[in-house]
Amino acid sequence: MVTEVAMAKNVAVAACADVVDAALQLHGGYGYLRDAEVERHYRDARILGIGGGTTEIMNEIIAKGMGL
Repeated sequence: MVTEVAMAKNVAVAACADVVDAALQLHGGYGYLRDAEVERHYRDARILGIGGGTTEIMNEIIAKGMGL
């Protein structure tokens, strides 16, 4: 169960990062300004890989769960 949760977290973090990166590209330079909502989403997406355990820690949990 823990292994599957770690896998799901890593997939969700990667998907979120891809989406906000595409949104930031769409907005161009304006996306980096504090006035842009997409800038806040980009900052929030960066913290997802840290909160609740870093992606690297999740990868270690997955490896242990798979017997690697």
